[in-house]
Amino acid sequence: MDHPTILVFVEFPDPEFPTAGFLDHLAYPNAELVGFYHLDDSESLEEAQAEYGDEFTTELRTQAERFEQRGVRTEHDLIFNHNRVEVRQRIAEDHEVDAILTPGGAGTLGKVLIASRHTRNAEEKVAKLLNIIDRDELISVDLIHIADPDDPDGESEGESILAEMTSILTDENIPPIQINREVRTGEDVAYELSQAARNYDLVVLGETEQDVGDRVFGPVGDYIVGEQDVPVLTIL
Repeated sequence: MDHPTILVFVEFPDPEFPTAGFLDHLAYPNAELVGFYHLDDSESLEEAQAEYGDEFTTELRTQAERFEQRGVRTEHDLIFNHNRVEVRQRIAEDHEVDAILTPGGAGTLGKVLIASRHTRNAEEKVAKLLNIIDRDELISVDLIHIADPDDPDGESEGESILAEMTSILTDENIPPIQINREVRTGEDVAYELSQAARNYDLVVLGETEQDVGDRVFGPVGDYIVGEQDVPVLTIL
């Protein structure tokens, strides 16, 4: 997979786009840049499109050109809808994207935190990740697992998961010295990950299976970006 596709999903009227420094450290993926405007119950689609369509489309086009200048081939689209989760899921499936990026304020891409709940399809997902980011610029690729405090085997299972993830990363020629591992316990996974995300340039999540909305682009990623302004990449 030479050129994976990432969905960059931004929300109007105040979208946050990846910084120039962050884009410079991607490994030339293709991008689907989608702007989303949430329609209130009192707004009609026609009224919103008439009022905002030209302005928002111009902004998306400008940003797409910025992506292109940094080697990221980009298509863009603007969607007005009442349900952002449904829209994100539909776009991810229809365009067969490999990952979804929620932009944050990071200006570089040297320190990456990978949250690992399990190791199903881990080899494929790590391969996708390392085809999206520029591995030559990596300073560290750290691993974290949040264990259930009520599970007596939670921490030991977490250690096993992270040991296997370390092996997968080293098989992909990531030097062991660049890999650190941590198992935390906590009932609130989103909170624990957001605390761990401090001082990182990117948090990597795998798709989850809790419900339809969370499966593709869940509240955990939204929470991390909102709390820490750290970009989140969800590998599908």
